[in-house]
Amino acid sequence: MTESSAQMPSATRLSKSIRPTMIDLQFELDPKDKTFRGSAQYTLQLDKRTREIELHAADLHVTNIQLRSGDESSKPRVEVRLASEMLVLHFDQLLPSGPNRLELEFSGQIRNDLRGLYRSVDETESWLATQLCPTDARRFFPCFDEPGIKSPTRIRVTVPSHQAVLSNAPIAFEEQREDGRKTVQFETTPPLSAYLIAVAVGPFSASPVLVSGSTEIRVHTLPGRQRLSEFARATAGESLARLERWFDMPHPYAKLDLVALPDFAFGAMENAGAVFFRDSVLLLNPEEASVEDLKRTAETITHEISHMWFGNLVTMAWWNDLWLNESFATWMAYEIIEEWRPEWQIWLDFAHRREEALSVDALASSHPIAPEISSAEEAHENFDAITYTKGACVLRMLQGFLGRDVFRDGIRLYIQRHREGVATASDLWAALAETTGAPVEAIVAPWTLQTGFPLVSLRRIEEPGDQTIELRQQKFLARPAQTSQRKPSTSSAPKTSTPRWQIPWIGSGADRHGQQQPPMRHLFVKSRDRLSNPHSELKWLYGNAGETGFFRIEHGPSESEALLANLSALATSERIGLIGHQWALVRSGRRPISDMMDLLSALGEEKDPDVLFAAGAALGRLSQRLVNGRGPEVGKRFRSWLVDRFGGQFEQLGLELDSNETLRERMRRAQLFGIVGYLGHSEFIGEFCVNQCAQHFANDVPLPAELAREIMRIAASRGDEHAHRTFLDGTRRATTPQDRRNRLFALAEFDQPELLQASLAAGLDSSLAPVPDRAALLGRLLGRPTTAEQTWQQLKTSWPRLEQEMPPILLARLVAATADALPFSAGPDIEAFFKRHSLAAGSRILRQIAEEMSISEEFAIQAGAEFEAVLAKP
Repeated sequence: MTESSAQMPSATRLSKSIRPTMIDLQFELDPKDKTFRGSAQYTLQLDKRTREIELHAADLHVTNIQLRSGDESSKPRVEVRLASEMLVLHFDQLLPSGPNRLELEFSGQIRNDLRGLYRSVDETESWLATQLCPTDARRFFPCFDEPGIKSPTRIRVTVPSHQAVLSNAPIAFEEQREDGRKTVQFETTPPLSAYLIAVAVGPFSASPVLVSGSTEIRVHTLPGRQRLSEFARATAGESLARLERWFDMPHPYAKLDLVALPDFAFGAMENAGAVFFRDSVLLLNPEEASVEDLKRTAETITHEISHMWFGNLVTMAWWNDLWLNESFATWMAYEIIEEWRPEWQIWLDFAHRREEALSVDALASSHPIAPEISSAEEAHENFDAITYTKGACVLRMLQGFLGRDVFRDGIRLYIQRHREGVATASDLWAALAETTGAPVEAIVAPWTLQTGFPLVSLRRIEEPGDQTIELRQQKFLARPAQTSQRKPSTSSAPKTSTPRWQIPWIGSGADRHGQQQPPMRHLFVKSRDRLSNPHSELKWLYGNAGETGFFRIEHGPSESEALLANLSALATSERIGLIGHQWALVRSGRRPISDMMDLLSALGEEKDPDVLFAAGAALGRLSQRLVNGRGPEVGKRFRSWLVDRFGGQFEQLGLELDSNETLRERMRRAQLFGIVGYLGHSEFIGEFCVNQCAQHFANDVPLPAELAREIMRIAASRGDEHAHRTFLDGTRRATTPQDRRNRLFALAEFDQPELLQASLAAGLDSSLAPVPDRAALLGRLLGRPTTAEQTWQQLKTSWPRLEQEMPPILLARLVAATADALPFSAGPDIEAFFKRHSLAAGSRILRQIAEEMSISEEFAIQAGAEFEAVLAKP
């Protein structure tokens, strides 16, 4: 076999005229080995005669390639295209159209960076697992690694006899071998894309079976963790039953395995029939876990199971429609959990999540929900808040406009029409248009194909005998273009159109007696519009009822004043939204910082924990970028302002949990601990947390589940060398993933140089915690002004090691944290470093870091003096 390397391939997409109709894969795997090997047999359908076959392979040694056509066989010349990770098989003669059989063998290195086939160690026992999404199947076996290419697959795995083997389909049979190994043959899967194939090998144990409908559900864990699997198993059963009813279709795969892995790049991966999870997401003790932990687990499980229909049964034709998979699964999880556990008020969690998407999408360096994708590298970049959350917001907005029942009917039609095949966004819009009669694609296209979102400006215009509501829309940018920077137009200059959206606008309000009025609805398509107010003499008007619209809202001065005077009359989601809108307007220079401080001050007696969470997030950002850098006296005044505004609630609450408190009351206390105790440095809360932690570690006194995270980080922020050692040792002894993370993340709170260095060493210690948790610790250290600079210097030194341990998506998320708290002067250093060390999933991230730091610097300059003046007021 001859090989050549072509760095600049002629194309990055595979031929549409060659497709597999059956795949047989055989692997020989041992967690103790550094390498693996296997073989593949592809039954190929050639639509026309050809001399070439292209397929993907990366970091594999491929041998013994031959193609069989009937009774004849031929061996190709192999061209290796490194840049596109392709093998091109060149044949001397034309291959006949119709069925052909391609056979090959391969071997490769077992990886350490959580992609392809990778190895990890649980205490003393090693295990193997795959993570093939988005484009790492080619690192496990030579394949047609595009989502639109699907085929039934038979998998056979040979392993040491004592090891368990898991894959997509049920086991057909096992064969014991004389060499101390066994071969496990799995049943044939339905048609699957390569990225949905899954294999895990290790000392896994299975939970008892839970049957939901006709599907057997099991949770698989490493030794000693089965006691933490019951909540996950029960949640999977509840979710699966509800999803089958929602889709009006049984679960499309023969089984449903949930597999807990300590080291896993994503929170979870929806491999058909065998969903892999990070164990800190899947496993918990319901008696000790906080409600936030329970909700996180339930949302992730439901998200992944919904993929069995939307993503696996019907798959995107290409990566530009990745958002369809992820947005739908995101939205669907909240729909299902709201039905199952209404007391959780899960849509309020979605409101916080939406803020992240709005923040990212307000950057000029954002991207459309459905961008043009031309390469595997670009596919990696799009696993972000735009793809997951903005897309889910658009679907929710569309459902609200079309109607819940007809929206569901359209999705059902789409799934039935394209089951076991591939589809595009246009296919989905066509099905929805068919069931609703609405021009769905025309309505939704601006939201999916344009970058960004609108700012809707609202004011009431009083006229004799009438009251009119005026709406204006324009694109919102966190850093609006400066007039002085705009070039004067010339007759020869190209004209650019102003982006516009079709906005399903809904307003809420109350009459002068405070009586809530029916919602006002309007499809807002112009740049400026007026509508008659159907409710005379409104006491207040809110411009995004229920916060279901994905846009920023700017109320006029009188409307803002009325809202501030009637905050308690707004829905919880609207108070959350108002905080986010006001922060965005202030940071972009459209409103003075005093407006933000007035709103936050008015929330000092707020009792809803989700509104307090939103307020705490805004106060935390002020602390990161506005308080820091203006001197210790400003910091002292800011902390006093926080305690004065929010600390009074503890006169009623006290510090100790009351056994009669409701869930929402416990959550409220936790948020106030964060605002008053952590940000405000409250002395009495600090002493309480230090004492609680001392008893917890010395005498195993359990911490209240809802307060444990805050108690630990407040205690750590006051800690010395002994406290650091206690948290570090406690991380190693933790009995649940949640406890391990709480103790580990508390290490980010130690500011003293020698203790900070010890925390950085912990972030690099592979024996301490799984890679994703250690990456999160390093990100937290980057996010604190007092630890960011030393952390950045350590990251630069340790970068080669991190590249060996972390997949592209974790590296990109870690790097994104450099925008949070590093001095603005660090921007050129960040840019220069990553010119020398390219990020596989990070070119857009680097642009966003530069933009974020620039916006923060301008904000600090413009708002700093006024901020000090606000704090100086009595």
